[in-house]
Amino acid sequence: MVRAGTDAFRLNFSHGTEAEHRVSFGRIREAGRRVHRELAIVADVQGPKIRLGEIAHGSVRLSVGQPWRLDRDPAPGDITRVGAEIPSFHRAARAGDPVLLGDGNVELQVESADGGAIETRVVRGGIVTSHAGLFLPRAHLRADVLGPKDQQDAAVAVAKGADYLALSFVRDATDILRARRWLNRRPGGRSVGIIAKIERAEALEHIDRILDAADGIMVARGDLGIEVPLEQLALEQKSLVRRANAAGKFVIVATQMLLSMLTSPRPTRAEATDVANAVLDGADAVMLSEESAIGNFPIESVEWLARIAEATEPSFDPRPVRDLRGGSGSKESERSVAAAAVQLAESVGARALVTPTHSGRTARLVAALRPRTPVLALSRNASARRHLALVRGVVAVPSPEHRHLVEMSRRASRLVLDLKLPGSGPIVLTAGYPVRGRPTNLVTVLDPERAAQAI
Repeated sequence: MVRAGTDAFRLNFSHGTEAEHRVSFGRIREAGRRVHRELAIVADVQGPKIRLGEIAHGSVRLSVGQPWRLDRDPAPGDITRVGAEIPSFHRAARAGDPVLLGDGNVELQVESADGGAIETRVVRGGIVTSHAGLFLPRAHLRADVLGPKDQQDAAVAVAKGADYLALSFVRDATDILRARRWLNRRPGGRSVGIIAKIERAEALEHIDRILDAADGIMVARGDLGIEVPLEQLALEQKSLVRRANAAGKFVIVATQMLLSMLTSPRPTRAEATDVANAVLDGADAVMLSEESAIGNFPIESVEWLARIAEATEPSFDPRPVRDLRGGSGSKESERSVAAAAVQLAESVGARALVTPTHSGRTARLVAALRPRTPVLALSRNASARRHLALVRGVVAVPSPEHRHLVEMSRRASRLVLDLKLPGSGPIVLTAGYPVRGRPTNLVTVLDPERAAQAI
């Protein structure tokens, strides 16, 4: 899958055991070493998702019009009732509220609710399985975004060197800040980035502050498509991608990108169009789930995802994204330098835009402007290199930290020549100089053949 084009792997801690996840970490890191690629690992914790309890024989078929009770009884459910992990029954629902189960295909309507149970009637029937998701679109339940299970899973992920923690069911920036404080208290936690999964309608109201607090977002269309009207989902996706672009944060589009490839070696035309539209919207990454985790054609799924993205990318128009960018003070100054570097690279036909960086900040500033020129990030910081795997158009390469401009220029030029990038033009170098701790303040044009020989 790495050779087919995978840049990052998401480990879903809602499934699998700790031992299995530890094995996966080792395999991913070994694969990266074997093919000399920087791969990001995203640990996705379950979060405060409400689920049904156990159902006798694993499932039950509900028919339109029949009553069904949600209660606290841990006994296996049946045709009349089921247990549910709801934080507060009497605040969770009122008469007339909808209740959605699973992927939203089964719908109930609340008839009454008290401290111990919610009485409902089936509006749209179907099969309901044990531990299916339970959605209360009109409820405003406050649960810890990192519950006990999530903290246990996140501790394993941090100890094994995860690059990002994906937070499920984020409501607002407070959830991000609490998770950040928790990470900062753990050894190695400060180097772990946070991805906010946008899957609640409530999060849409706070998206700008969420973007300020998070390192990136994931448009998780599965649960989001239940919380918002399905006919509005495409518009919400475009809005989220646009806002992330404006904030200079990476954005992942996920869920059912190539779902038919669970059992088919080729995607449908609609799926190919969906992937292409995500690229044209401005997404940094598109993500597979079941297709690569449990499908029959995981490698082919990655190959098709990469083929579609690579075929679409040349048609992407970066001008709207660049028009969205803004800021003030020192941030605006850095962005102006990055914008000058991108404009210069494109005007001189540069074969590469090189950004020596310690934290990855310079590379992210440049990449946020969606340059047509390849971006090479040189860094001695392995964590920063892996973080950049999720940023559009950036290839991160190991490099010693240079404090002198001549050394930096020589190293950048030799790298471009060794990689045999297409074209014969110059390269553009932009950096904070001296590298560590300095804002992006330098742009220069280099002839790589001459600079590589400089003394």
